[in-house]
Amino acid sequence: MIILGIYLLIYIIAQAVGVDKVREKGIEAGTPFFVLWKTERLNAFLTKMGKKFPRAFFNLGVIVGFGGMGFGFWMFLDNLIKFFIQPEAAGGVVPLIPGITINGPQLVYMLIGLAFTLIVHEFAHGLAASKDNIPIKSSGLLFFIVLFGGFVEPDEEVFENEVGPKSRLRLLAAGSYSNLIWSLFCFLIIVNMSGILSFGFNVPSGAYIYDVVADSPGAEALQIGDVITGLNGTEIETWNAVSLFMVDAGAGDQLTIDYIRDSQNYTVTISSLAANEANASLGYIGIYGADYWQPKPGFEILTPMFAFHFQQVVLWTFIIMFSVALFNLLPIPALDGDKMLSNALSMITDDKKKIKYVMWPARILSLSIVILSMVMTLILGKGLF
Repeated sequence: MIILGIYLLIYIIAQAVGVDKVREKGIEAGTPFFVLWKTERLNAFLTKMGKKFPRAFFNLGVIVGFGGMGFGFWMFLDNLIKFFIQPEAAGGVVPLIPGITINGPQLVYMLIGLAFTLIVHEFAHGLAASKDNIPIKSSGLLFFIVLFGGFVEPDEEVFENEVGPKSRLRLLAAGSYSNLIWSLFCFLIIVNMSGILSFGFNVPSGAYIYDVVADSPGAEALQIGDVITGLNGTEIETWNAVSLFMVDAGAGDQLTIDYIRDSQNYTVTISSLAANEANASLGYIGIYGADYWQPKPGFEILTPMFAFHFQQVVLWTFIIMFSVALFNLLPIPALDGDKMLSNALSMITDDKKKIKYVMWPARILSLSIVILSMVMTLILGKGLF
């Protein structure tokens, strides 16, 4: 509601001052809940930086792009086949729609990851355009309700008529290419997460509770901020240890919990665990938690939840960047992959009919795989969570 209020305030101010006058300052605010900020400084920065990159870097991006196109096609097709022969192993394929397909605590992390993905993707297009002397008409930042990102608008006339297919391929591939590079960087952070966090935190020494379900067994004994250190005498050092312990805990079982609250040790006993909604035979406490990373001396400004938030942002940024990169490389109209394949074919033959004979089957097959995957996801009740 705060965000929507800010949008309405910007819209009202723009209407009062005059949409055209605001536009002269590089701000498009004539549509409710949508703001576009264009800046010449960003144009100049992208143009200057793009010139510094070696052309070989963007040529490699074309190779990576077509490799990603093939891998993405195989990944979606393989997942679709699993829907029919091994449904439990198939992953859900859903569009990212905040509030509809994306809900819960993950929403914030995913929006941050999506914003970073869009900015990296679009600015990479600008760098590639600059390298091949394709003017950048405009660039800047965009805001739409809870979505945030960047945009780059190359000169379409020059792109379509004044440069060759190689230059167009470099520009088209740059967005997904940069997303794949940054997703690799995020992956390296993920696999080295413990070492990175160890600079400011001690190793995990319990399970930190960040939410408690109302009227659950856990709500009777625990509260947000408690740190679980033991369950029925079993030492707990991470949140994963809690999950593993609960695999063998049945509904109705008694559970003794050792925990820390305000630096004091406590023990409480839950007389009867509730039944898990997913499996009535399993026990349910009713808490959400994360690894407890205790800040080292001198790093007290960092809360235990900082480590959790950092992990989640990096994880979801990796997932979204990798997914968007591969999806964008598919030969589907309006996606970069479609134009990439078309331009690549134009380097092989000038016969437009032959190009269409390849493009349309590829488009129909790719689009059919994605749509059918979404339909099967809906039928089987799969999703992101």
